[in-house]
Amino acid sequence: MKLLIIIILPLILLIGAGAGAAFYGLIPNFGFLPVMDAEARQREEAEAKRKLEEQLTIPPPPYSEGGQERIFYQIDEFVSNLRTTRHQPVFALLSVTLELKDQSVQPTAAAYEPRIRDAVNVYLSSLTVEQLNGYDGIQMVRQQIWARLNRMFKPGDLTNIQISKLTVK
Repeated sequence: MKLLIIIILPLILLIGAGAGAAFYGLIPNFGFLPVMDAEARQREEAEAKRKLEEQLTIPPPPYSEGGQERIFYQIDEFVSNLRTTRHQPVFALLSVTLELKDQSVQPTAAAYEPRIRDAVNVYLSSLTVEQLNGYDGIQMVRQQIWARLNRMFKPGDLTNIQISKLTVK
C-alpha cells in the first residue's frame, strides 16, 4: 500500500502540474489556449496585423541589398496630369522600376502593368506641384506607389521599387 502511494502520488502531481502549465499557456505550441488569454491573443493578432500593414505601406530603402535571384522590371515612362489652379495643365513624367522576387513574377508584373499605370495615374492626379517638391515629395510618391502595388502582388513577390524619373512640367 505504501509503495502504491509513493508511485501514484507523484504521478498525480506531475499530471496536475502539466495540465496547469498547459492551461496557463506555459507550454508553447501545445494547442490548448486558456480562456483568460483570449484578450492577450487578440492583442498579439492585432499587433501582427499592424506590423504587416506597416510593412506593406512603408517601402524598404531604395539602397537596400537585392538578392541574387531578384530581377528588375522597368515600367515605361508615363505622363500624368497634376491638380492645379492654373489655366495651363501641369504634367508629371514618371518612370518606375519594380524589383521582383525572381523571374517567375515577371509575367505577373507584365500582366499588371495597365493596373499599375492606372493606380499611379489616379494617385498622381490628386497631387499638386507643391506636394511633389523636394525629397519629401519623392518619398511620399514612392511610399504611396509601394502601398498600392503591394495590394496587387502576392506578399513577398514585390521586394522594392525605385522611382527612376520624376519630372514636373
